[in-house]
Amino acid sequence: MISLSKRITKNSIVISLITVIVIIIISNIGIHYYFVDYVMKQNKLNDKEIITYVNNSIENDGVLDSRELMYLKQQAHFKDVELVLLNKDREVIFISSMGMGKGKGMGVNIIHENPYKEDYTYIEESISYKKQVVAYLNIGHYKNIITAKEDNDFIYTINILYAISFIIAVLLAIILSSYLSKRLTKPIIEINNSTHNISKGNYKQVKLIKTDTKELSELANSIKELARQLSEQEELRKRLSNDISHELRSPLAVLRSQIEALMDGVLEPSPERLAKLNDEIVRMTKLINDLNELSVVESEYLRLNMAKVDIKEELSAVIDSFIPLMESKNIKMEKKLDSHVFIQGDKDRLKQIFVNLLTNAYKYTNEGGEIIISLRKKDDKAIISFKDSGIGIKEEDLSYIFQRFYRGDESRSRKTGGAGIGLSIVKELVKAHNGIITVDSELGKGSVFNIVFETMK
Repeated sequence: MISLSKRITKNSIVISLITVIVIIIISNIGIHYYFVDYVMKQNKLNDKEIITYVNNSIENDGVLDSRELMYLKQQAHFKDVELVLLNKDREVIFISSMGMGKGKGMGVNIIHENPYKEDYTYIEESISYKKQVVAYLNIGHYKNIITAKEDNDFIYTINILYAISFIIAVLLAIILSSYLSKRLTKPIIEINNSTHNISKGNYKQVKLIKTDTKELSELANSIKELARQLSEQEELRKRLSNDISHELRSPLAVLRSQIEALMDGVLEPSPERLAKLNDEIVRMTKLINDLNELSVVESEYLRLNMAKVDIKEELSAVIDSFIPLMESKNIKMEKKLDSHVFIQGDKDRLKQIFVNLLTNAYKYTNEGGEIIISLRKKDDKAIISFKDSGIGIKEEDLSYIFQRFYRGDESRSRKTGGAGIGLSIVKELVKAHNGIITVDSELGKGSVFNIVFETMK
């Protein structure tokens, strides 16, 4: 295994090397192409100049004298070309690299040697006098275009500069990649340390990591949020242990003391005492049933018997069943239900939602209070509200109210009963129906639970 820092450094160096090599190759190709093109154009200009000179010299008297041939020899040397002059019978009378014949005019001293060199490429131009061809001029250039020392020195210098650039690029790649890799991997190492702390349960040691890389910043924030939620869940689990142990310890202690007293004959088994014992058993049974129900609705095996449901009809039936209970506390219950509101849902589970919310409202509404249940249709949404004038919820507790086993006020929860499971069940069942549940509350003024479902025709 190789560390991320070393891998980044290695990859950066390789990329830099490849980039520089590609630049060198392309530049050399470009220089060679344009330089050769330049040389060829220059050769054409030189050739044209020589041809023009020969034509102008012939026009005077139809011949080239020794002075003019000497000039051609000098031009051939300066322009680095080979000039071969032939008479009209294609006999060689002048070669710039060998010299010229004696005497005046063309046709003197025929040269019988082969005038053409293998490493040259020749072009031929006819020379005319009074519209008659009197000679042929062959201009030879090296087949290798770049032959001049200055040209080769220029290309050599360019390649030396590229080699120096190559070395500098490698050094910079090593330095910069090392710096950048450390800068990039530092937050990754910190994120890795955070995940280790989370795995060990050290949630408070997970710190916010600062980085200017968007993806790493988002990942760090997500891990920080994960640590916060896991810490809250850990606290909730601890509270659950305390709540369940308390909920079970108290009724078990009562049951044990009462039964021991009955067995010892200290107390007589009267109907009142047996009823109290039964109440404690019912209380424990309800807690166990709630825990079992929560595990069911949170599992992936929850099955809903979906059908077209008239919300008004089902909600009215649940409300009516609560009338005697509400009257026992002198709570005024009002319903405002629109008709013809249908959704796709499971009747039994919907009733369970309504029962839990009404039970919750009943528990936390004082005598003489008021509960209003409303149902209205807005666009393609069914909105159900449960509003009570109860004791309300603290603002800091609102974001946790649907979490499992959460109870905002310990002392109040002891009086009203329950282990903070009912609302968690409600949320999961609403979610299973593709609905949304929210809560608005103010301490001392009551709460409003709103459920939104998709309607159907």
